[in-house]
Amino acid sequence: MQVKIKICGLMSSADVQMCASYGADILGFVVDYPHPVAWNLDAASAKKLISAAPKSAKTCIVTTGTPENILDLALYTAPDYVQLHGRETVEDTALIACKIRKHGIMVIKTVYPDMQAEHAVEFSAAGVHALLLDSRTPGNATTGGKIDFAFYNKLKSAAAIPIILAGGINPENVREIVERTKTEHIDLMSGVESTPGRKDEKKLSALFHALGIGKGLSV
Repeated sequence: MQVKIKICGLMSSADVQMCASYGADILGFVVDYPHPVAWNLDAASAKKLISAAPKSAKTCIVTTGTPENILDLALYTAPDYVQLHGRETVEDTALIACKIRKHGIMVIKTVYPDMQAEHAVEFSAAGVHALLLDSRTPGNATTGGKIDFAFYNKLKSAAAIPIILAGGINPENVREIVERTKTEHIDLMSGVESTPGRKDEKKLSALFHALGIGKGLSV
């Protein structure tokens, strides 16, 4: 099965169009994030990029905060997905998922290796579409880390929903990671950038080439 690719941290229309043209399945936008990160957009900027995104790709905002603020932000920006990238409780996650599902928006819940696997899996019963395993924790959202393969395997075997794999993935290691984990979903941000918030076409091309997808070329 072809790997589904989420490219996150998009900040410009040019990068949105470029990532979509290479075959990205989900385009991600960090919006109103409460910690200092280079990729942060205000709601109005995110809404503009999302509304103009090619229909060939889904859109996703990455945020955290109170359930009320997240719901307001989701309805205003109108993405296909909301990725909860904080320490949301299972109860709050279920509430958000229930309310925005009525508007055709699905929830992706980020989980972290510092959690107990049993607790992380509880989110899969909260009505979310997928879990995203990321080494970027809410308190350390600026630095990518390494994949915790043991934790990923526990999640994959216990959860009945897709697990999106993130953390330190780049064109050089993506094929090895996919072959090792058999993952069907990956997420990249800094691994395909020249500088924070600016995507690098050569790296994008190399990524898709490594996975044998779309128009990726050997570079």
